[in-house]
Amino acid sequence: MGTRRRGLATIAVLTVVAAAAAASPVAADHHQTTSGQSQPIYGSSVVEQYRVPTEHGTIYGVVERPVVPADVKVPVILTYSPYNLTATPIGTEVRFGDGVASYYVPRGYARAIFDLVGTKDSGGCYDFGGKKEGETGAAVVDFLGRQAWSNGKVGMIGGSYDGTTQYATAIEAPEHLTTIVPQVAIDRWYDYPYEHGVRRFSGFGTPLLFDYGYATAPPLNVADDPVAWAEATIGHVNPCSRVEHQIRGYGYDPVYDDFWLERDYRQHARNVTASVLIEGGWRDINVQPVGSTRFWQALPDDHPKKLVIGQWGHNAADFDDSDDIRHAWFDHWLLGLDTGVMELPRVDSGLRGGERIQADHWPPLRTRNAPLGLTGAAAQEVDELGQVLASTTWTDADTQLSEARLLRDCRPSRTSLPAEYVCTQFLGEPLEASVRISGTPLLDLEVVSEAPGGLEEVATQLAVVLFEQYPDGQRIAITRGMLNILNRDGLDTSVPAVSGEPYRATVELDDTEWRVPAGARLGLAIGSHNRNVAFVPDDDTYATNAIAVAGADATPSVLRLPVSEGHTAVGIPDPDDEESGGATGPSAEARTTALEVERSERRGGVLP
Repeated sequence: MGTRRRGLATIAVLTVVAAAAAASPVAADHHQTTSGQSQPIYGSSVVEQYRVPTEHGTIYGVVERPVVPADVKVPVILTYSPYNLTATPIGTEVRFGDGVASYYVPRGYARAIFDLVGTKDSGGCYDFGGKKEGETGAAVVDFLGRQAWSNGKVGMIGGSYDGTTQYATAIEAPEHLTTIVPQVAIDRWYDYPYEHGVRRFSGFGTPLLFDYGYATAPPLNVADDPVAWAEATIGHVNPCSRVEHQIRGYGYDPVYDDFWLERDYRQHARNVTASVLIEGGWRDINVQPVGSTRFWQALPDDHPKKLVIGQWGHNAADFDDSDDIRHAWFDHWLLGLDTGVMELPRVDSGLRGGERIQADHWPPLRTRNAPLGLTGAAAQEVDELGQVLASTTWTDADTQLSEARLLRDCRPSRTSLPAEYVCTQFLGEPLEASVRISGTPLLDLEVVSEAPGGLEEVATQLAVVLFEQYPDGQRIAITRGMLNILNRDGLDTSVPAVSGEPYRATVELDDTEWRVPAGARLGLAIGSHNRNVAFVPDDDTYATNAIAVAGADATPSVLRLPVSEGHTAVGIPDPDDEESGGATGPSAEARTTALEVERSERRGGVLP
């Protein structure tokens, strides 16, 4: 059967088009699947506008629902969106463009699209993910569930911000919210503009574009109601909290305080009563996979939940049967049909090359952390001519350092820079067997940062890329992470380092699912910038940083790699042997010689 899918821009509306349903569950290759059962039986529909009063303003929306017999009630599929200024409904015609209405309305569903508080035709103030968004979302849900034509069950769908409003609404536990399908959504707002204190590049338009774009445009569809028009207009010209949003969203030295705590849906995941189907992308560098994996993990283990995540970017699930599973999920939870979707494994994770692994847990139960020590010359290794061959020291002066250069060459791009290297790299030996990485790699470092000019305090950032290298020298990024060292002791504190004194810092890399083939090598690139994913910091101290390695007079730095398959290839016992008591832990040698500082002669074969 054919399916149609569209990707997501950074702030674009996610589109979801369901495929035609098969009549019964289908086994597809090496994975289990199912399909929806509802069929298109209704040929006409009506469109109605609604205004929902809430304590934060009147919320405007449009509903398209099928014309059904008098004794038939229909469920609702809702999107609560800030994007409706550019992706309408306009007037009384639903023209959202995502195909949800055209697919589901003939099958007996109502399709609702409402404007987020403070945007388009809704009154009130835009809230940058705050409580107003969740509370108004809950009010809209319960309003729709109480309509005479409704069967009392409301589901939600949408991606990016449209998925994020689902988390915000669900933690309020509205009575009529039965299920949500958040796609590449934000579950903790701090993580969108910042990655452990580093201002991320992908979130540049947030909150600026929403506060001064979507939230200031004049209302379009309430001109026939002077009171509603006036309310929406006042909300759009009201300064609200726009200035605070910009300060919070674009600061160099952010701390996780009450402002961000209010926008942390993950901490309230146990409040959710609706079932949850989360769709995420392992290669999403916009919202990042943590918005999917961490909320799924925060839900109780016995909660009705499913995680579908694969090797795609900022878009909805893109397996061949993703539309069918989505349809089956709605049919089960909103129409009460036995589609078999709840008998499927709870986790559907895609790896490269079309490999797809289904299980009930993520990370998998067999996952163990492999402690891979960093080793090599304590500072610099030079040849007989005094040329630097390898270094664990770098200076963060090259603000143009890209991820490609992090993977390729740590030499400075301009000879006037004061250091031999602007990043450092570590490389392991070829793997004897394939290794599956499942989880959150952690790089535990001991670092000495020195500020120039005798400054006593130093602030810098750590940018890390975990990669694989093939025999021909090609390198591919697996996952990445960043840390503002001001936040090294926690997101709720900001403390500069003392110049010249060692400090510990743990860089948390993005959650990932990746298989490294046998014969490839694992590698780390460490610097202070990665302009592909982060802004250059507002700092010109150009600190020189040195990493403590095994054998130095310091606590060694270690990469803790979550491995679910191929444990022995990285020096840790296979869990099956471990559980039977037939194996011992990794030797000290295996732990401390896994990744060695790279020598310059190895650079010849890597990507140009």
